Amino acid sequence: MGETAARGSTAVTLTIILATRGRPHIVLPTIEQTMANVRNPDTKLIIAIDHDDAATISAAAKITDERVIPDVRQREDSLGEKYNNRLSIAPADVYLVMVDYAAHITEGFDQNILEAASIFPDKIGVVYNHMANLSFPEINAVTHRLVELMGGIYPAHYPYWFVDHHLDEIAHMIDRIVCADVRIDTSRRPGTMDAREPYWWATFFDCLAPVRREQAEHILSAPDFQMPEWHKRMLKTRWKNMIEEKSTRINETLRRAVWAKGIGGYDERYLRIKAKAMQVVAPYIQEAA
Repeated sequence: MGETAARGSTAVTLTIILATRGRPHIVLPTIEQTMANVRNPDTKLIIAIDHDDAATISAAAKITDERVIPDVRQREDSLGEKYNNRLSIAPADVYLVMVDYAAHITEGFDQNILEAASIFPDKIGVVYNHMANLSFPEINAVTHRLVELMGGIYPAHYPYWFVDHHLDEIAHMIDRIVCADVRIDTSRRPGTMDAREPYWWATFFDCLAPVRREQAEHILSAPDFQMPEWHKRMLKTRWKNMIEEKSTRINETLRRAVWAKGIGGYDERYLRIKAKAMQVVAPYIQEAA
């Protein structure tokens, strides 16, 4: 990824990274509808495809839109890696995370996101749109510089949607959220794939609160992060008392849900990522207890 300083003072390019697996009948119409609403000529869409997903590989080969870039790789263990590994394909000012069932239906949505991101004087922040539920937004669009500071869009710890929760917490901890009037269509949502043991991952998330504090501190301490010191001190008073307590309550509600055990069938991929997570969390278990 190129140096942030080489970029202009405003956000002018957007790269969309769409993760999919085994749903070509869903992803192709989603891409077609989304690209029909793109207005910036430099906007690109990368399809993150697993090496063993023959149906999607075959379907993607039929796409003729030069703005759409299929990228086939060995299947990653974590969802975060699936997105992060595509960052270097089309470096941009802003990266929009996308899923295969949620088409962008606002005309010029890409330009709306870029205009929203341009509000950050140091090009460090996250663009949201409307709320998907009481806790989280529908989209995540992250600036290039923030991706650099975080080491990726998402952490590489989680097999599914806890990555959104992690990013949301960081965005609130550094107080860098702007909203764009962008709508998506989630009417074809088939449900979360491989949602194993959400109760376990919710507890893992809670235990890693110190890691997110360290990450937020790193961002606030960056020499190009523009914020008065009093504002930074104010934000830090919220981290434990508001942001982390809110996350814990969200996860406690999840742990009490009747479906929280999740699906079975723990394949080698899942066992690998959970084993890594257990090593990562070990130093923090006592602090979170």
